Amino acid sequence: MNKLTRRTLGALTLAAMATGALADNSKVAIGFTPKFLKDDFQTLMLQLSLKAFADKGMTVVGSPDPNGDIAAQVDALQNLIANGANVIVFAPLDSAGIVPAVKRANEAGALVFSIDDAPAGGMVTATIRADNLDAGVQGATEMAKRLQGKECWAAKTCTVLELQGALTTPNGLDRSKGFADTMAALAPDVKVIQRPTEWTADMAADAAQNVLTQTPDLAGIFMASELMATAVNAQLKAAGRDAAVGDAASVIRVAIDGTPQGLQLIRDKALDATVSQPLSAYATKTAELIELVSGGGKIELGPRDDGQVIETPVGPQYQLKATLVTADNVDDAGLWANQLAK
Repeated sequence: MNKLTRRTLGALTLAAMATGALADNSKVAIGFTPKFLKDDFQTLMLQLSLKAFADKGMTVVGSPDPNGDIAAQVDALQNLIANGANVIVFAPLDSAGIVPAVKRANEAGALVFSIDDAPAGGMVTATIRADNLDAGVQGATEMAKRLQGKECWAAKTCTVLELQGALTTPNGLDRSKGFADTMAALAPDVKVIQRPTEWTADMAADAAQNVLTQTPDLAGIFMASELMATAVNAQLKAAGRDAAVGDAASVIRVAIDGTPQGLQLIRDKALDATVSQPLSAYATKTAELIELVSGGGKIELGPRDDGQVIETPVGPQYQLKATLVTADNVDDAGLWANQLAK
């Protein structure tokens, strides 16, 4: 089959889907790839997604594990399309590296759904991810609220360390912007020291150690990811600043992700709060949108009860609200980390 014929057939297939030819969910054939299955988040995302698709009567052609290899992920998706997938769903390992698979799906007329991050090219039917800007906003709001109980707040001498994620990634940029802008608005007298970590615990530990040495009265630490928390707590202990949450001498610690480890730190009074990613909603929302579009519907832009839909250069992006977690709701069964044993 030549390239022109493939494109023509792909266009016809996409047109047919848009007019409701796949309104019967049993005709929806999904090819799915996570990033890897070596962590709880990706494993649960796969399990919940497969359940959400099955609950709607959709067929899953395959769900191979690329094991962290972007070339393997691209090959897997292209093979799934060749084997009859008319919808592909993936958590991209690399936003640029995934583009060949997206373009192949576009040529074949398959619907494309990207979870947690967007590809850098091609066109998606939708990207479903957390509203990371709002996650940063929630983190800053909680930080400012807790700082008001510190002596430094009245004295206008509070200093907070922001341990940023990789600023080359959308999640890193959004989380940092949400946190920094909100702190500037809610706590203009608080000094915020920003340090990059590239999402690594080692860099976070080094930054925490240096800032604690220079600022022994540090009042708070915001972490763009909980993967930094254990290493940061070790530095607090070494500096004699590891008082438990609630103690007047405690350094306020707020993070993002909502991992099982993060929730346990909250229970252990070693983390004040975290912002849990909407992992459960990734699965149900993706299934809902597949049903909508394959049945001839359109993803409208604008605010939603559970987030918002914005337009991006590669297509609409559904940004889901994350959930602030403290000691008050750490055992909530709806949090993704509390669903792992189920």
